[in-house]
Amino acid sequence: MNERALLIVNPGAGKRHAKDGDLEECIRTLTGAGFDIDLRETGTDGPTSADLAKTAVSQGFGVVIVAGGDGTVAPAAAVLLETNVTLGILPFGSYMNIANGLGIPLEPIEAARVIAKRNVKRADAGEVAGKIFFETCGVGLDADAFGAARLVERRRWGPAFRRVRRWATARTHAVEITLDGKTERHRVLQILVVNSPYYAWALPIVPNADMTDGLLEVAIFPRKGRLDLLRWALEIWRTGRPGRPPRLLRGKVIAIASSEPVPVHADGQIAGRLPVTVRCCEGALRVFA
Repeated sequence: MNERALLIVNPGAGKRHAKDGDLEECIRTLTGAGFDIDLRETGTDGPTSADLAKTAVSQGFGVVIVAGGDGTVAPAAAVLLETNVTLGILPFGSYMNIANGLGIPLEPIEAARVIAKRNVKRADAGEVAGKIFFETCGVGLDADAFGAARLVERRRWGPAFRRVRRWATARTHAVEITLDGKTERHRVLQILVVNSPYYAWALPIVPNADMTDGLLEVAIFPRKGRLDLLRWALEIWRTGRPGRPPRLLRGKVIAIASSEPVPVHADGQIAGRLPVTVRCCEGALRVFA
């Protein structure tokens, strides 16, 4: 008997890694491997990938396959945490930090062949302030940049401008980081709590990060100024590997506190301000990889 699989397709995905006809070839590969495919598309006015993943869970699908970018994959994956439903990823987006971090091929047809083999891994996710992230939780400068972008998307120009001004004039913050019971104090402009090795425009922020090891990496930028951070990002962009690494820690539970209201984001979604506790949801996602 074939295995029921809900295929969620984002027709507006960037398709950097795909060619015309790739989706049809992926479906043929999956059908030939014994999957009974039910294709559903996301839309501007709904449904979202999260809506469709919830439908799959409620209707008893054993597999959810997402054809799209990280913005389509992540909401569906968050719904599938701690369920028996397995996620498959067909990389049809511009940047595929989740698939890349799991070692899934970035060519859709090759990724379909991985799904066809039915090799399941247990992937981690991060959680902060009730929000799930698969890539990065950012504190400080990084969060202000994402916050401004989200406000621009909603055409809230005044608050967006205030965020940009705050980004441009930001100073370092005194923070206390308690990781699995051990505390360090730093003055920082930015902290990144990393699950996937890749971030934003597929930048390899922490190349040794492992999405299946039950730990999160904490990249601390002590006393780094804005120009230092920009040089560091440009070095990654130019060479494909990090420049001089920041202070790195690893752990399951990371409490970050400050006397100042430093902003926090989870994969670009605003998650409030310090203090926060970031947790690793170890092995919470079943995924073909």
